[in-house]
Amino acid sequence: MNKQKIWFWIAPSIFGILVLTVIRLVSDVPTEAKFWNRPIALNLIEVVSAIVIAYLFQFGMVLYVRKRALRTGELTPKKLLLEYLMMLMIGFVIMYPCVAIIHFFTKDPLGLDDIVIAGISFSLLLVIAYAILRGNQLLQAYVDQKTKTQQITNIQMETELKFLKAQFHPHFLFNALNTIYFQIDEANEAPRKSIEQLAELLRYQLYDVNQTVRIEQELHFIRNYADFQQVRMKESLRVEIDFDSLLKEQKIHPLLLFPLVENAYKYVGGEYRIQIKAYRENNALRFSVENSIPPDIKPVSRSGGVGLENLRRRLDLLYTGKYRLELNRTEQSYTANLTIAW
Repeated sequence: MNKQKIWFWIAPSIFGILVLTVIRLVSDVPTEAKFWNRPIALNLIEVVSAIVIAYLFQFGMVLYVRKRALRTGELTPKKLLLEYLMMLMIGFVIMYPCVAIIHFFTKDPLGLDDIVIAGISFSLLLVIAYAILRGNQLLQAYVDQKTKTQQITNIQMETELKFLKAQFHPHFLFNALNTIYFQIDEANEAPRKSIEQLAELLRYQLYDVNQTVRIEQELHFIRNYADFQQVRMKESLRVEIDFDSLLKEQKIHPLLLFPLVENAYKYVGGEYRIQIKAYRENNALRFSVENSIPPDIKPVSRSGGVGLENLRRRLDLLYTGKYRLELNRTEQSYTANLTIAW
């Protein structure tokens, strides 16, 4: 059990005893009464009752805070004040009936001064408890944000380093393709067209992937990839592509959809069918890729593949809490569904 959990169970006892101590001091000092001279049973009733009330209040407070789930970026003094007042009301609702029960069992008539003293003492100590609660949450949120920022920075540095190391080879291949293109006779239209398609794919990966791109660029890249693959694949391969016309200017990080399409071409078999769909649903992108697989061969699980692992890693960093990736496999097909909220 970590320190946070230990304090979660200890803090109510401390809070209840503190509230009771303040109430006894305020009530007994003016009258020079000494509560320790009272019967032990009466003091035990008050101590145990104060602790029970504190645990009940903590339970209600935790439920309320979790329900509101205020995000760190949206916290304002007004919202914090309203939250504190709501907790105060919850505390009063729990505390005053219990105070009346305590006075009943201790045979001490409940007066207005008892109500006022209990309310003020509880309110002042709640300020401290609430400040500790929210301060800890804000600190944890700050630490989590810094950690996430550092992770993103490390990923970017690692990606840039890998890109710089590999940049020579794509440029060399890109220039070599241009050279080969002009060496092919103009009458040979098919190979010249294939080289043009490959060059366009390389151009997008080299030059058009700065930060975010328009969704229509990403979908155009996928369509070009499908056209290029059609040249080398069997004629029996049937590819169905359906892209929503509403997907145009929305921004997306590049090459997030491509691994799903690439896997489909890598593992396609059986009926040799691939279906690629992209459409807008409310304020989200829905992208799905389905490919047939050989019925007599157990397909290799792609849930832990390097390509999908890297894709999940990028999605976790770029679209935290805003995406859903579902992978489904049957005896005849494999489907990948990706939803990204804008």
